[in-house]
Amino acid sequence: MIRLIIKSTLIFLINFSIASENNTSGVNTLETSKDSLDSIIEILLDDINKVPDFSLYSSDDQSYNIRNLEGNVILLNFWATWCGPCRAEIPELNEIQKLYGNENFIVLGVSISDTKKALKDFMEIYDVNYPLLYGSTKEIEKILIDYGGIYSVPTSILINKKGEMVFNYPGAILKEYDKWDGAYSYLNTKIQEALKDS
Repeated sequence: MIRLIIKSTLIFLINFSIASENNTSGVNTLETSKDSLDSIIEILLDDINKVPDFSLYSSDDQSYNIRNLEGNVILLNFWATWCGPCRAEIPELNEIQKLYGNENFIVLGVSISDTKKALKDFMEIYDVNYPLLYGSTKEIEKILIDYGGIYSVPTSILINKKGEMVFNYPGAILKEYDKWDGAYSYLNTKIQEALKDS
Protein backbone atom coordinates (compact mmCIF):
# COMPACT_ATOMS: atom_id res chain seq x y z
CA MET A 1 0.00 0.00 0.00
CA ILE A 2 2.81 2.40 0.92
CA ARG A 3 4.57 1.59 -2.35
CA LEU A 4 1.41 2.46 -4.30
CA ILE A 5 0.97 5.79 -2.52
CA ILE A 6 4.61 6.77 -3.01
CA LYS A 7 4.61 5.68 -6.65
CA SER A 8 1.38 7.58 -7.37
CA THR A 9 2.74 10.71 -5.72
CA LEU A 10 6.01 10.53 -7.65
CA ILE A 11 4.18 9.96 -10.95
CA PHE A 12 1.97 12.97 -10.28
CA LEU A 13 4.92 15.21 -9.41
CA ILE A 14 6.98 14.17 -12.42
CA ASN A 15 4.04 14.48 -14.82
CA PHE A 16 3.23 17.89 -13.38
CA SER A 17 6.81 19.07 -13.84
CA ILE A 18 6.95 17.70 -17.38
CA ALA A 19 3.66 19.36 -18.32
CA SER A 20 4.82 22.68 -16.99
CA GLU A 21 8.08 22.62 -18.98
CA ASN A 22 8.22 23.72 -22.59
CA ASN A 23 9.21 20.67 -24.59
CA THR A 24 10.60 21.89 -27.90
CA SER A 25 12.94 18.95 -28.55
CA GLY A 26 10.27 16.64 -29.95
CA VAL A 27 11.42 13.80 -27.65
CA ASN A 28 8.68 11.87 -25.89
CA THR A 29 9.69 12.91 -22.39
CA LEU A 30 6.64 11.29 -20.84
CA GLU A 31 7.72 7.78 -21.92
CA THR A 32 11.36 8.42 -21.01
CA SER A 33 10.28 9.80 -17.65
CA LYS A 34 8.09 6.79 -16.93
CA ASP A 35 11.04 4.40 -17.42
CA SER A 36 13.25 6.62 -15.28
CA LEU A 37 10.49 6.92 -12.69
CA ASP A 38 10.17 3.15 -12.36
CA SER A 39 13.93 2.90 -11.77
CA ILE A 40 13.87 5.72 -9.22
CA ILE A 41 10.91 4.17 -7.39
CA GLU A 42 12.63 0.80 -7.12
CA ILE A 43 15.74 2.47 -5.66
CA LEU A 44 13.71 4.55 -3.21
CA LEU A 45 11.53 1.67 -2.09
CA ASP A 46 14.30 -0.92 -1.82
CA ASP A 47 14.72 -0.34 1.93
CA ILE A 48 11.08 0.38 2.80
CA ASN A 49 10.44 -3.09 4.27
CA LYS A 50 13.73 -3.33 6.12
CA VAL A 51 13.98 -2.93 9.87
CA PRO A 52 15.63 0.26 11.13
CA ASP A 53 19.41 0.16 11.26
CA PHE A 54 21.37 0.54 14.46
CA SER A 55 24.83 -0.19 15.86
CA LEU A 56 25.56 -1.23 19.43
CA TYR A 57 28.50 -2.78 21.27
CA SER A 58 28.39 -6.10 23.05
CA SER A 59 29.69 -6.73 26.54
CA ASP A 60 32.86 -8.15 24.95
CA ASP A 61 33.46 -4.96 22.91
CA GLN A 62 32.35 -6.21 19.49
CA SER A 63 30.28 -3.85 17.35
CA TYR A 64 27.03 -5.16 15.86
CA ASN A 65 25.30 -3.34 13.01
CA ILE A 66 21.97 -4.56 11.65
CA ARG A 67 22.74 -3.64 8.01
CA ASN A 68 26.13 -5.39 8.21
CA LEU A 69 24.36 -8.54 9.41
CA GLU A 70 22.05 -8.72 6.36
CA GLY A 71 22.27 -12.17 4.84
CA ASN A 72 21.87 -13.63 8.34
CA VAL A 73 18.68 -14.40 10.22
CA ILE A 74 18.67 -12.32 13.42
CA LEU A 75 16.62 -12.74 16.57
CA LEU A 76 16.61 -9.44 18.48
CA ASN A 77 15.64 -10.00 22.08
CA PHE A 78 14.92 -6.78 23.98
CA TRP A 79 15.43 -7.50 27.67
CA ALA A 80 16.92 -6.33 30.98
CA THR A 81 18.86 -8.01 33.78
CA TRP A 82 16.22 -6.97 36.34
CA CYS A 83 13.40 -8.64 34.34
CA GLY A 84 12.39 -12.07 35.71
CA PRO A 85 10.69 -13.35 32.51
CA CYS A 86 13.74 -12.17 30.53
CA ARG A 87 16.04 -14.26 32.72
CA ALA A 88 13.62 -17.22 32.48
CA GLU A 89 13.83 -17.36 28.66
CA ILE A 90 17.64 -17.31 28.47
CA PRO A 91 17.90 -21.15 28.38
CA GLU A 92 15.51 -21.24 25.41
CA LEU A 93 17.45 -18.50 23.61
CA ASN A 94 20.71 -20.36 24.32
CA GLU A 95 19.14 -23.49 22.84
CA ILE A 96 17.93 -21.62 19.75
CA GLN A 97 21.38 -20.07 19.25
CA LYS A 98 23.02 -23.48 19.59
CA LEU A 99 20.51 -25.15 17.26
CA TYR A 100 20.74 -22.60 14.41
CA GLY A 101 24.03 -20.79 15.11
CA ASN A 102 25.93 -22.61 12.37
CA GLU A 103 23.33 -21.62 9.74
CA ASN A 104 23.81 -17.84 9.41
CA PHE A 105 21.67 -17.21 12.48
CA ILE A 106 22.36 -15.10 15.56
CA VAL A 107 20.50 -14.12 18.70
CA LEU A 108 21.28 -10.58 19.89
CA GLY A 109 20.17 -9.66 23.39
CA VAL A 110 19.57 -5.89 23.44
CA SER A 111 19.52 -4.62 27.01
CA ILE A 112 17.15 -1.71 27.46
CA SER A 113 18.81 -0.38 30.63
CA ASP A 114 22.06 -2.13 31.55
CA THR A 115 25.65 -0.96 31.35
CA LYS A 116 28.57 -2.98 30.06
CA LYS A 117 29.65 -3.71 33.66
CA ALA A 118 26.14 -4.84 34.64
CA LEU A 119 26.07 -7.23 31.66
CA LYS A 120 29.52 -8.62 32.49
CA ASP A 121 28.46 -9.16 36.13
CA PHE A 122 25.24 -10.81 34.94
CA MET A 123 27.16 -13.20 32.66
CA GLU A 124 29.25 -14.36 35.64
CA ILE A 125 26.04 -15.72 37.19
CA TYR A 126 23.96 -16.68 34.12
CA ASP A 127 25.15 -18.77 31.21
CA VAL A 128 24.42 -16.78 28.04
CA ASN A 129 25.86 -18.06 24.73
CA TYR A 130 24.85 -15.13 22.51
CA PRO A 131 25.97 -11.47 22.41
CA LEU A 132 24.46 -9.05 24.92
CA LEU A 133 24.32 -5.50 23.54
CA TYR A 134 24.08 -2.23 25.41
CA GLY A 135 23.94 1.47 24.60
CA SER A 136 23.31 4.88 26.06
CA THR A 137 19.81 5.75 27.22
CA LYS A 138 19.39 7.95 24.16
CA GLU A 139 20.53 5.20 21.74
CA ILE A 140 18.28 2.57 23.32
CA GLU A 141 15.24 4.87 23.42
CA LYS A 142 15.68 5.62 19.71
CA ILE A 143 15.91 1.92 18.87
CA LEU A 144 12.82 1.12 20.95
CA ILE A 145 10.86 3.85 19.15
CA ASP A 146 12.22 2.93 15.71
CA TYR A 147 11.13 -0.68 16.22
CA GLY A 148 7.51 0.33 16.67
CA GLY A 149 7.51 1.42 20.26
CA ILE A 150 8.62 -1.47 22.43
CA TYR A 151 6.97 -0.92 25.79
CA SER A 152 7.59 -4.22 27.55
CA VAL A 153 10.36 -6.72 27.99
CA PRO A 154 11.07 -9.29 26.92
CA THR A 155 10.14 -8.62 23.30
CA SER A 156 11.61 -10.72 20.49
CA ILE A 157 11.81 -9.70 16.83
CA LEU A 158 12.94 -12.07 14.09
CA ILE A 159 14.60 -10.50 11.04
CA ASN A 160 15.05 -12.46 7.81
CA LYS A 161 18.10 -12.44 5.53
CA LYS A 162 16.72 -9.46 3.59
CA GLY A 163 16.52 -7.38 6.77
CA GLU A 164 12.72 -7.62 7.08
CA MET A 165 10.79 -8.28 10.30
CA VAL A 166 8.99 -11.63 10.06
CA PHE A 167 8.05 -12.24 13.71
CA ASN A 168 7.38 -10.02 16.71
CA TYR A 169 6.46 -11.41 20.12
CA PRO A 170 5.99 -9.33 23.28
CA GLY A 171 6.59 -11.74 26.16
CA ALA A 172 8.82 -14.56 27.28
CA ILE A 173 9.29 -17.38 24.79
CA LEU A 174 9.27 -20.46 26.99
CA LYS A 175 9.01 -24.13 26.03
CA GLU A 176 6.88 -24.89 29.07
CA TYR A 177 4.25 -22.33 27.93
CA ASP A 178 4.26 -23.55 24.33
CA LYS A 179 1.14 -25.67 24.84
CA TRP A 180 -0.76 -22.47 25.71
CA ASP A 181 0.72 -19.77 23.50
CA GLY A 182 2.62 -21.75 20.82
CA ALA A 183 5.28 -19.01 20.70
CA TYR A 184 8.30 -21.31 21.00
CA SER A 185 7.16 -23.65 18.21
CA TYR A 186 6.06 -20.79 15.99
CA LEU A 187 9.38 -18.98 16.44
CA ASN A 188 11.30 -22.13 15.47
CA THR A 189 9.10 -22.52 12.38
CA LYS A 190 9.70 -18.89 11.38
CA ILE A 191 13.48 -19.28 11.90
CA GLN A 192 13.53 -22.38 9.68
CA GLU A 193 11.52 -20.59 6.98
CA ALA A 194 13.80 -17.54 7.15
CA LEU A 195 16.92 -19.70 6.88
CA LYS A 196 15.55 -21.42 3.75
CA ASP A 197 14.73 -18.14 2.00
CA SER A 198 17.53 -16.66 -0.06
